[in-house]
Amino acid sequence: MTEIKILNAESSDYSQEAYSLLLSLGTVKQSDLDRKSLIKILPEYDVLIVRLGNYIDKEIINVAVKLKAILTATTGLNHIDIEYANQKNIKVISLQGEYEFLKNISATSEHTIGLLLSLLRNIPDASNSIKENIWDRNLFKGKEISGKIFGVLGYGRIGTKVAKYAQAFGAKVIVYDVRKITSNKKDIVIVDTVDELLENCDILSIHVPFNKSTSNLIDKSKIDKMKKTSIIINTSRGEIINEVDLLSALETSQISGAALDVLANEHISPIKQSHPLIEYAKTHKNLIITPHIGGATYESMHKTEVFMAKKLSEWIKSMNEGLH
Repeated sequence: MTEIKILNAESSDYSQEAYSLLLSLGTVKQSDLDRKSLIKILPEYDVLIVRLGNYIDKEIINVAVKLKAILTATTGLNHIDIEYANQKNIKVISLQGEYEFLKNISATSEHTIGLLLSLLRNIPDASNSIKENIWDRNLFKGKEISGKIFGVLGYGRIGTKVAKYAQAFGAKVIVYDVRKITSNKKDIVIVDTVDELLENCDILSIHVPFNKSTSNLIDKSKIDKMKKTSIIINTSRGEIINEVDLLSALETSQISGAALDVLANEHISPIKQSHPLIEYAKTHKNLIITPHIGGATYESMHKTEVFMAKKLSEWIKSMNEGLH
């Protein structure tokens, strides 16, 4: 692996600093490839860099006859068939476990609050009304974060930041995490069960990783425990919420609203599949959806791309040392 070929398959606005680091490792092709184009050229490359635009499944892995590593600047990995990549001895290099580095990345935490404010204050509809030459504040009377009980499901890197932001708005924060945690943060209450969190919160903000234990974690039985005035914010992974049950809860006013940055199986381009939640959002004000832009800021992506390029460099160095 002294001379490697690197394919950056989702390189729009890619960090120049990170690109320079990649060039020091071998030859680099930067492009924005759809699935068909990726399958066509991937057999030539040793390293593949992706974001979330392509689902790296068995079909793609099988054509990648030279592939030794997949680089993804994400913590979630449900856009890659990890088990099959492991079977093929392909190393997946990601941001999972990089806690110290990720403490300085705030994009998703900030977007969580942005979604919340957009929903509570009817910001998208109010803005759109101006484009229709309607100036009527009475149409868009909203609600405040201040004084609400803000439930944080998952008190990890993002959850702790969101809790801090919520407190700054004057909310009372309650937290549940599957780990046994203690908090030295003033005015944060740690509850013992998910049900206790759901029963008490006005706002539920989801920040747990997607795995077998969290798949469909928020289903009808859980939503039914929430207040009818409560709202759900999800910037984690779509698969954590049972979307059929969420849609039903919105339609029947079992909860007041939801704001989502993620959808289940979003790698199959749900907007092209007439997704039920997207169709509902087109005609209802109590659901806002954004296309997984939580981590998509220039600052955070620059930092993570440089960090990942350095991780790749270290991995290549360790592989080369192992050959001697």
